[in-house]
Amino acid sequence: MQGTPYAHEGDGTVARRSTGILFVCTANQCRSVMAEAVARRRFAGMPFVFDSAGLIEGGRPMPPVGVQVAGEWGFDLASHVSKRADTRRLRGWDVILTMTREHVRELVAADPELWPRVFTLPQFVRWLDDHRPRRHVLLGEWIDMVGADRPRSEMIGSSAQDDIEDPVDEPAEAWRDLVAELTREIDRIARRLTTPSSP
Repeated sequence: MQGTPYAHEGDGTVARRSTGILFVCTANQCRSVMAEAVARRRFAGMPFVFDSAGLIEGGRPMPPVGVQVAGEWGFDLASHVSKRADTRRLRGWDVILTMTREHVRELVAADPELWPRVFTLPQFVRWLDDHRPRRHVLLGEWIDMVGADRPRSEMIGSSAQDDIEDPVDEPAEAWRDLVAELTREIDRIARRLTTPSSP
């Protein structure tokens, strides 16, 4: 998958480049790609890498109404083409943020080792409220340690608190609501990840 936070060196080793965050939704046409755009702007100039992907076959553009609304917020997504997540190659990401609990279940079912690094976006915001990252500790390694005991019940069913609505086939106002929600949540994540607690 493009955008991995690791770079392969000539000797086959893997060198750390940045903190990597992957956004995942169903088709990578609406929610995840919009989240990626919001995050890239919010974290501009910081050592973070972002990408997005879907759980179904890719190759599709963002719906025209989504492109229109993205433009209202200053994002040019007219050339976006959706892509499918390769679930065999996701372990390099520090955290994977999905749009629903169902997405979490699908990813963890495909590769159980991805737990505990997979959250819905709202879950991760709340989790960071209670677990502030430590300075000088890689985010993914810290999550592996602190989040290993996360209850699997967080994946069960659906939740209005955890699931972000899909605006596909909806009018522009639903897309505007999506961007506003993503902007709020990602801003909260940025403030927590860029002001970690002391050791």
